[in-house]
Amino acid sequence: MKSTVEKLGNNQVALEVEIAEERVEEALEQASRKVAQQVRIPGFRPGRAPRRVIEMRLGREVLYQEALDELIPEAYGQALRDNEITPIDAPQLDILDMEDGKPLRFKATVEVKPEVTLGEYRGLEATKQMERVTNADVDRVMEEMRERNAELVSSSKDGIENGDFAVIDFTGYIDDQPFPGGAAEGYTLEVGQGYFIPGFEEQLIGAKLEETRQVIVTFPEDYGVPQLAGKEARFDVKIHEIKEKRYPALNDEFAKDVGDFETLLELRADIRRRLEESAEREAERKLEEDLIAELVKRSSVDIPAKMIDRQLEHKHEHLERDLQYSGLTSEQYLEILDVTEEEMEARLRTEAQQEVKTSLVIEALVAAEAIVVSDEELNQYIEDLAGDGPDVAMRRARWEAQKESLRDSLAIRKGVTFLKENAEVNEVIVDEPKTEAGETTITATESEGEETEAK
Repeated sequence: MKSTVEKLGNNQVALEVEIAEERVEEALEQASRKVAQQVRIPGFRPGRAPRRVIEMRLGREVLYQEALDELIPEAYGQALRDNEITPIDAPQLDILDMEDGKPLRFKATVEVKPEVTLGEYRGLEATKQMERVTNADVDRVMEEMRERNAELVSSSKDGIENGDFAVIDFTGYIDDQPFPGGAAEGYTLEVGQGYFIPGFEEQLIGAKLEETRQVIVTFPEDYGVPQLAGKEARFDVKIHEIKEKRYPALNDEFAKDVGDFETLLELRADIRRRLEESAEREAERKLEEDLIAELVKRSSVDIPAKMIDRQLEHKHEHLERDLQYSGLTSEQYLEILDVTEEEMEARLRTEAQQEVKTSLVIEALVAAEAIVVSDEELNQYIEDLAGDGPDVAMRRARWEAQKESLRDSLAIRKGVTFLKENAEVNEVIVDEPKTEAGETTITATESEGEETEAK
């Protein structure tokens, strides 16, 4: 097989491909056997009719069409690989020569990935901002752990207060008639969190044990059950128990309960370490984003509209899936963002264009530096993804099926690492909380492990 490439402009190329006569003849023979199995030729058993008889009965073009269905994809794919062409759409095919006893020639006109003009990518300047981990941050995590380990206990209070947990029975009525879903027994309600219809919880404040209190509320106009939306309802609420949270004391016993720690100081040290690791990961992520953005700004590429449209379509699919998970309609989402449908579409298109450009620029960097992922690196990555446990073989097989996609992802990751390793990075520490002026305090990098609070 032979192939030649002609650049046509506008990110299009024309591939002229020639398939040897011997391969064409082989494909015609295969086509003849296939057609013989599919049609009935008088005087011959299925699959036994000779090729010349099939050609006489059905016409030679039937065999050629069957052969082309095998030859064209095979030769086109090989021509793309031989000429290192990456198409972004299906080709337009034209048969140039298809005669008995001659090679088959066809032309494939296809739109390809555009060429990127990379900006200077060595020595990019960027600032790595590390957020300082303070005692207040450790305290916050400790309080979150206390919250998770708190238990509900019966309260000796005379009446319900905001923040209490009330164990209640309730029955709802509209026009003095019970309505479906409006009743429950032994329900535990955290008062003041706004979990129920607006106004319901507030009317329970002060209610005493075994009291039956009447609560009058109006369902919101946008309530999820149309039959109830905007309706006034009465609830008869019986108070069975008042509970409150009991928080564990912060001591060595607490440290032993929540983890493998002997003392509270060990627990605090572990929390600080994990917070610092998290801050480091976040600082690295933001640094990489800044470096990529700078490289993209310095680079130029004429992006085909098809690539932007395709990315925009993906963004719409993701948005629709996210809205389904969140339970929001597109109209509610637009209202939350305070944008029109046209403004949202323009925003998504701009994001899609930037995402495509970023992808093309990073791919160009990988190619420019001849960055490759070895089989050993890829296999190790798959082992890491699969992890261990009873289902490791199934997980490994799933990742193995995506091997080449994973190879591309690893190459991109190595490209970003190269960009970072060849950058001029200035490290600073961001002190929290904010200053009185509302601006974040930034200090020079300090020695590891030093803890200086912003005053």
